[in-house]
Amino acid sequence: MPLDLSGPVLDHRSPQQTTPLLRQLTPALDQRREALWVLTPPEWLVDTPDRRVPAEVRDRVAVIRHDGPRRNHRFLMWADDQLFRIEVKVHGSITFTLAMCVLLRLAQSSNILAIAAYTFPSPYLVWTPYLRALVERGHQVTMVSSVGVLDDIEGVRHIRLPQLDKTINGIMNAEISSDFLTNKWIESALGSAFLYNITYAILSDKDFQQFLTNKSEHVDLIVLEPLHTYALFSLSEYYDAPLVGLAPFGPHWITEYLLGNVSPSVYEPVSPMGYSHGTDFWSKWQNWWHITEEWLLEWIMFWPGQVELSKKFFGHPPPNGHGAFSLILINHHFSMGHVRSNVPNIIEVAGLHLSRPAAPLDAALQRFLDEAEFGVIYFSMGLEILSKWLPMNLQKPLLRVFAQLKQRVVWKYELETLPNKSDNIFISQTVPQRQLLAHPNVKLFITHGGLLGIIESICYGVPMLGLPVYFDQFKNMERMRRAGIAENLDTNSITEEQLTETIHKILEEPRYTDKAKQMSSHLADQPMSPLDSAVWWTDYVLRHKGAPHMRLDQEKTRYSTNGQDYLLMAKFSHLTT
Repeated sequence: MPLDLSGPVLDHRSPQQTTPLLRQLTPALDQRREALWVLTPPEWLVDTPDRRVPAEVRDRVAVIRHDGPRRNHRFLMWADDQLFRIEVKVHGSITFTLAMCVLLRLAQSSNILAIAAYTFPSPYLVWTPYLRALVERGHQVTMVSSVGVLDDIEGVRHIRLPQLDKTINGIMNAEISSDFLTNKWIESALGSAFLYNITYAILSDKDFQQFLTNKSEHVDLIVLEPLHTYALFSLSEYYDAPLVGLAPFGPHWITEYLLGNVSPSVYEPVSPMGYSHGTDFWSKWQNWWHITEEWLLEWIMFWPGQVELSKKFFGHPPPNGHGAFSLILINHHFSMGHVRSNVPNIIEVAGLHLSRPAAPLDAALQRFLDEAEFGVIYFSMGLEILSKWLPMNLQKPLLRVFAQLKQRVVWKYELETLPNKSDNIFISQTVPQRQLLAHPNVKLFITHGGLLGIIESICYGVPMLGLPVYFDQFKNMERMRRAGIAENLDTNSITEEQLTETIHKILEEPRYTDKAKQMSSHLADQPMSPLDSAVWWTDYVLRHKGAPHMRLDQEKTRYSTNGQDYLLMAKFSHLTT
């Protein structure tokens, strides 16, 4: 486990003085994420150190015993019900510093089961640093995931499920009707079938079944992506362990529902189809109806199949989801153009994936960027949207417009050649996106609106031009437009004139870059890193056995719903007209 040098040292010569101080200091130390080191005389620690340490602070306190001669100091550290002996040969006051350097962090090791149901590259960029940090805290982590995409994480036990790869490859290679992007019911039918197959692939896998039926396996906490895979929620009851959600795609009404919020925001749909971004009363009424329809789809399309799977593998239906999670970590931050009325157990961790070291630029790309006299435009549709899927009515205008620009263009393109490519375009199958956006010559990011790319663009203060295609991309880019750091175009009707005009507008009007740099400053100004916050709150749930005190009181909030609010408003409007 990593070293912790942050804890203060108390040098008190009797347990009568120290014990009350421990009781007083521990809550404050919990808030500051510190360990407490106590130097004691020989008579305090003899045989059973736990007799002198208050029960409620044992997870947070180390007791060090000083019982050696001046030049040969011996220390005993109490942690996790064990004693550790450390010998330090030094002079006087230096003893404390050197002893602290060899003491271990006080983190109670827990067994954590993490299941990544969505086998796409982007979510794994969030999963990886989070799981690595949990391992570094001393936890034993078992990760259930696909065979491909996710690399092995040192210290994590991996259970690889080949059927997950087959399921996602089937979706990626399928010929999907265009109605999928324009009809919410067709979208939900396809989505529910996909998630049924994903959930079945996990619960039926022989290696995962062997893990479940092994009575020696103990699970203290389960981490899931909090969306639609309700049968997996039954694992909480199976292991009598709390659920923590990791939401790489950001918030919507389902995440609030899973935390027990009976009055979720009408501004957070799952699907963008038919949703209004207006702020007047009728737009909000339309959005309430939009989310009510999504609610119906959830219980008509998604829920029945998940009930079937839960009964098959656990013998009973899953929990209904309402209040099922103790905590959800969402890939969002209030500085990103949208302040939310969060319940206490929603923790914002936007930028968690930025804790990983950024990949360097190769020599050719570095030179291309350095020599760009008029700046660089970066164009990428993310990790999941392949260039071969881009319609010709989008590719051709892009090529012609890029050829007319004085700026250079870096295009993330998965094929080796791009027909009709002009000399100012650099194509690459794998672009180190963070390092590229951090380059001072990059002036504009043309993006599909994926949340991770948006966060990276904000981090480095680069304005955006959005070409959203599906799901959350539309609302992501609409927020950026309203925040003043982006403009958006419709990929179905884009013209060369629109594209040229919008690119020049963003490049030539300083307000876009100024707003982007301001938002970057706001996002960076946090009391602790998103990764540290995610790990701290995960440990908090473990320390407090699911932290039920963080949840809304269902009895007190039972009748407070957005639906009733708007019905009352409509009735009042009718009576006064």
